[in-house]
This record gives sequence, structure tokens and C-alpha cells, in this order.
Amino acid sequence: MKKFIFAAFIVAAFIAACTPKRAVDRIGDSYHWVFQDSIQVDYMGELTLLDYEPAQMLFVARWNKQEEYVIFDESGRINHTFKLNEDGPNRIGWVQGINFLNGKLCVMEETKGIYIFDLDGSFIDRQSIPEDYFYINGLPFGAQKLEDELIFLRPERGESLKDISSMYSTAYSADILEVVNPLTHEIRTTMPFPPNTVYNSGHFYNWTFPMIIKHQDEWILTMLAEQKYFVYQEKEGEILFVKEVDLALEDAISMPGIPMNRQSDWYEEFGNVIFGRIENIYRRENDVIVIYTKGVAEEIAEQYDRENWEEWLAFLESIPRYAAIFDDNHELIQQDLPLPKGVRLSSTVTSEGAIIAEKNQEYFGVEEDFLIYYELGLAKD
Repeated sequence: MKKFIFAAFIVAAFIAACTPKRAVDRIGDSYHWVFQDSIQVDYMGELTLLDYEPAQMLFVARWNKQEEYVIFDESGRINHTFKLNEDGPNRIGWVQGINFLNGKLCVMEETKGIYIFDLDGSFIDRQSIPEDYFYINGLPFGAQKLEDELIFLRPERGESLKDISSMYSTAYSADILEVVNPLTHEIRTTMPFPPNTVYNSGHFYNWTFPMIIKHQDEWILTMLAEQKYFVYQEKEGEILFVKEVDLALEDAISMPGIPMNRQSDWYEEFGNVIFGRIENIYRRENDVIVIYTKGVAEEIAEQYDRENWEEWLAFLESIPRYAAIFDDNHELIQQDLPLPKGVRLSSTVTSEGAIIAEKNQEYFGVEEDFLIYYELGLAKD
């Protein structure tokens, strides 16, 4: 019965979306979500969508438990399934980030540099990165092209571990991205740390976990403790700061900070604080969609058992999520638009502007031997 009700909802959404329009026409318009289409992938496993390749209209996804990668197209047809090299000279230890690059797969390995693979998982090339490096977090992508160079999230180096407070202070002020010249192997940095952030206060706010989106020559950055995003412009081989865009959320809980010399006390004091944060940013041709939460009061969060992973995960998924819509110039159009129930948003958006979301089978009380992805869009009220 639940499947029937949901199917009826999809049909209604299709009727509402039958006439394609620009996602944003003018400031002051009000929008709602529509289900534009669906993709069925005949795969037994839990896939996490990682990237979309518009030229070939392909998705890359990973089953984390099996470390298996799946390439499928917009019809749901699986083109390739593979595991990356597990032995030999080109062995991959840990994938920090992965993305499509020039029709191939680009992987940032944990210590060995940047790997290029064909879409069937076969090794093509490797670009080393000078000096021993490491990452604290997974990456939004492996590497991107910047003219004739490769650009990626700036890693830490071995000396960083000698003074943890200094490492965090540097992370809160240093350039965000690093660039390597494939011919000379020289490295440099770009994308200056944005001004006017909570990280400028001198307090400890955990790792920044940067989220970075590239759209043509525009780059967008946000970080874990920020309820705003930052716009950059690519120009003459540099990524230059342009402006900040504050979501100005009402009733949102901010991540609490603590003096840097007391960083070890943060989890004991604030471990139960579920703060509001930006979860996804989608840069489309004519607008920017920001997905966020406002957080949960501490007395509510304390009612759930963190040690019971199933209970805790269900609680986290139940936290209300909203969208803010900005126009092409990053001016706010609409805020606090609730997300549809029963879907899990991915980080991918197609060249047509469809946001890809996975059907949450647990929400609908079904267990299917295939995966359903929905193409979400926005329609004017």
C-alpha cells in the first residue's frame, strides 16, 4: 500500500512538473519540490553516489562495505563494476576522494598521490605529490584541472602532528587548495581562507571538513561550523575570494567553540550538541540550492542512545532538513523549504539541474533487490 501511495505521489509530481522552467525567475517567487523522473539500478548493495559526468551522462557510486565501485548511466544501466587495485605496484590503500576528470576517474590516494583510472577500473597513470602528506578527512573530490595543473584540497604534512594546536590554527587560516604542476612537480597553494568566519575567533571548532563545489570558473566553499558559504572566482591560475553568503537562519543552533588550549575538552562539554549545518550545495545553471539543518535541542538529543547505532542513525535521519534557494548572483529567493520525506539526497546534480536522491526503503517499509534514484527539481507555486 505504501508503494502505491508513493507511486501516486510521483505521478502527481510529474503533472506538476510537465512544463520545464528555469529554477529561478525572479526574487520573491515561491517554489516547491517535484519528482521529475526516476532511475532504477539493478544492484544488490548500498551505494553512495559520488559524482556525475555530464558529457557521457554517467554516475559513479561506491558500496562502502565492499569497496566496490559502480558506473551506471541515466537509464540505470550498469556499465562497469570493479574494485580498485588491491595489490601490485599501483595498489590503492585508501581512497580519500574520487571524481570524473576528462572522462576518466581521478582518485586521491591517502599517501601516494593522484591516480587516473579508466571507467572499468584499469590503471592509467599516477601523479605524485611532493613531500609526505596526509588528510584528516575524506575529500569532496580527488583533483580538478586548473589550466595545465592539478588542484586538490591542501593536505597536511608530517610536521603538523608535532603541535596539534598549531595544526588547527593553520587549518583555520591557510589556503584551502593546493596545486601541483605535473611537469615540474612544484606545488603551490590558492583559495585563501575566507574572512569573517567563526574560525577567525581563535577558538577550537573541530576540523573544518571543507565542502567545495566547482561550476565552470566559479568555486563555492563551506565548512562544518559555518552557516554561510563563500564564493570564489577562478582567474589566471588562482582561485580568488569574491564574497560570503550568509544563510541568516532563524532559531538555528551554532556549533559551540572552546579556547584552543582546551580543545581536548570539547567533546566532553559539547558532544551532545546537534548544531545546524550545511549538508549539501547544488550549483545549477541559474541558481544555487543549499540544503541545511537547524540542529536539535540538547535535551532532545540526550533522549537517544548514541551507543545504539540503529536508534541513533534513525534519530539523525529524522532531523528536519530544509532548502534555501539563491539566484545566479547568490541573492536569497526562498528559505526554509522542507525536503520531501522518504529520500536521501546525494551530492550529485545532473547537467539538466536535477538533484539526485535515493529512495529510503526503510522509510517506506519495503526491501527491494534494486535501487531507486529520483530526479528532484523545483517548480513555482
